[in-house]
Amino acid sequence: MRDQGPHEYPFNLAQYAQAQQRIRRFKSNLSRDCVEDLAREVIRRLAEQNFTLSVEIPSDDQIEHLCHALLANDDQAGAAFIHDMRSAGASIDAVYLKYLAGAARMLGEWWDDDLVSFPQVTLATSRMYAIMRAMRHQFPIPTAATGRSAVFASVPGEAHTLGLRIATDLFRKDGWKIDLVIAESHDATVCDIVRSDAPLIGFSAGGRHSLQALSRLVIALRIEKPAALLFVSGQVIEDASEAVKLLGVDGMAGDMDTAKSVMETLWSTLQT
Repeated sequence: MRDQGPHEYPFNLAQYAQAQQRIRRFKSNLSRDCVEDLAREVIRRLAEQNFTLSVEIPSDDQIEHLCHALLANDDQAGAAFIHDMRSAGASIDAVYLKYLAGAARMLGEWWDDDLVSFPQVTLATSRMYAIMRAMRHQFPIPTAATGRSAVFASVPGEAHTLGLRIATDLFRKDGWKIDLVIAESHDATVCDIVRSDAPLIGFSAGGRHSLQALSRLVIALRIEKPAALLFVSGQVIEDASEAVKLLGVDGMAGDMDTAKSVMETLWSTLQT
């Protein structure tokens, strides 16, 4: 990651509030088990971030302070803590790979030890995810050296992938370099996508039944590749378009013509 400086790109509290609102609305339609899966996804992905980067390591007291802020009644407390750290000179690398990753590990330990409740953890992880969404503009825009490129991935568990394979062939015919990912598990799908250097990631989801698996993928990739542009296609756009919008993806396409338009528009934003 390349830091741009805390004053050139201040923490965006308005984007944080918007992301928080979307996450809460999305989770309100999910079962407790689904919400727990998403909370564990945030904690695991953040906690596994590279911790060897040579930037200042926050103290355990600072990490604990952030954890308590994320659990506080004040919805802005965690975001305000990060805003203060950035204003004091902490780099985006330190915030992302040290403070948030450290807080994820500590919260995970507290959860495992029953020191915090399920509602507390889901609230804290939603706030961490919203903080990351508010910092998204601070990451360098990804570029690909070999022209227009993207990853097309099927949501794990989808039985029908013919449409995605056809779309891959059509986009390749139009000159796009497309990496196709059809994996059996969530982790394998994320791993295959992360290995690609393509700046666009397109998910194909079959319908409302795919929302849980889709949301886990979106959250995982927002953490693993925060600057990538994500779009969703497939029957899920017809069945649950409002829910998909609440995931905060960068584009949606219910048919091939729309998909081509969305891809061209997203690619254009990477060139400006």
